[in-house]
Amino acid sequence: MKRYFTCKWLLMGAVVLSACQSKHENTSHETVPVSSKSEITLSETEPDEQFWLALESYAKGDAKESAGFIDDGIAAMEKIADSHEANRKAIDHSIQDLKKLSDKVANNQVTSITELNKAFGHAAQSLAHLRLQVTEIEFFKKSEAQAGTHLQSAVEHANRYMQYHKYTPSEEEHALLMDTKDLSKRLEQGDNVSEEELKVNIKNIDSLLMNWETRFNPGQGHR
Repeated sequence: MKRYFTCKWLLMGAVVLSACQSKHENTSHETVPVSSKSEITLSETEPDEQFWLALESYAKGDAKESAGFIDDGIAAMEKIADSHEANRKAIDHSIQDLKKLSDKVANNQVTSITELNKAFGHAAQSLAHLRLQVTEIEFFKKSEAQAGTHLQSAVEHANRYMQYHKYTPSEEEHALLMDTKDLSKRLEQGDNVSEEELKVNIKNIDSLLMNWETRFNPGQGHR
């Protein structure tokens, strides 16, 4: 039996996105539920809330406030990237895109909220990839609980990625994300998770993110 719940920021984001974009035509399945921030360590560095606030401010017509929230999200992303031993090429690329976006928003050079959603979606994707890398690093350091925390965060960012693009996952995609969520809890609880099981799961989620990138940004390839 699947259980779902909605966070306060998700409600806010849904209002903003529905007010400014047309709904994706495929609505056959709900997004994997996003867990509360109390379940995620380093939650103070998660930029998602800042980006949703930036969307809300932009929708209200407050460009200066929106740009400020984007800058706050950038600072959080930089802190995340500096805190972990992983390839940060993609996240640095996203940070540079966000800095350009912040300047454009502040100078009223953005004509559609779609531009914000695209940049924030790229940020969510790059953060998810980073968290997957850190999951494997922590697992081999024998810090399974931390590995579980980062794997859970990867699912969180995958959820954000879909939400920015108003995409509803297929049954198969949903099942994969739910399995990953369950695996992250097993790691956090100290259950016996094999190296093979974790590697297969990480590979599958990584492939899923790249498939979405092809869907959401056709012709651009994986960055």
